[in-house]
Amino acid sequence: MTNIRQILLDRLTRQGLDLTDMEPFLRDLTHVLSAIPGIDSVTANVKLQGLGWNGVKLDYQSIQLAVAWFEYCGQNDAGKKVAS
Repeated sequence: MTNIRQILLDRLTRQGLDLTDMEPFLRDLTHVLSAIPGIDSVTANVKLQGLGWNGVKLDYQSIQLAVAWFEYCGQNDAGKKVAS
């Protein structure tokens, strides 16, 4: 599963996320994904922009990687585990 972690981190970085912001971003992403299961990338980006994440544009694959990683780690502490 560490391959999913690394791929997710790489994709998020390429999509505009700074590594220093990874933990708070993933915490917010976890809340968005758990609040709206099956959310599409457009809606997820709108929700994240509403939380102040204007510089990040997620695509479908990144959302699927995040869902897989969060399910593997458990939603309560997925953001902390991914960022560490």
